[in-house]
Amino acid sequence: MLSIEETPGKKVLHVLDPDLALLASEAAIDIDNLLSNRSKDLKAMRDLAGRLKNSVEVSAGGPPHSLMDPATLTVLGEAVAQAAGMTYAQKIEDLLAEAFKISDELSSEDPTKNIEDLKRAGDFCMGLSMAVAAYRKSIRDLRPMHPFRR
Repeated sequence: MLSIEETPGKKVLHVLDPDLALLASEAAIDIDNLLSNRSKDLKAMRDLAGRLKNSVEVSAGGPPHSLMDPATLTVLGEAVAQAAGMTYAQKIEDLLAEAFKISDELSSEDPTKNIEDLKRAGDFCMGLSMAVAAYRKSIRDLRPMHPFRR
């Protein structure tokens, strides 16, 4: 049986994914370009929305469930909190519901329909990029330096 991360064609958010920070910052650039009418290329935005949707399982009538590891969920919580301009969500269900709402905003057919939601999605993308980069740096700092290296 394949795990969710091994499923062909179905990428999920993973904090240690080497291109996640770049993808999130490219999505923020897509949003900025869209808001300033410079470009309508939304490839990075759509890719990030797809990964976000694949990482949250929404069942009919029930709370959403996470398909992410705890570290990724923590980083996602930081990004959602930055986008919402609030403190961290008290419940994982609230965090996942907010993340799913942001993924809907990122994958909307006409993202410029609601400018405030689009700006909030841009804040989420920037927050995700910064949080992933900070997490990866903190993991790298845990490794002891080689004794012959300065």
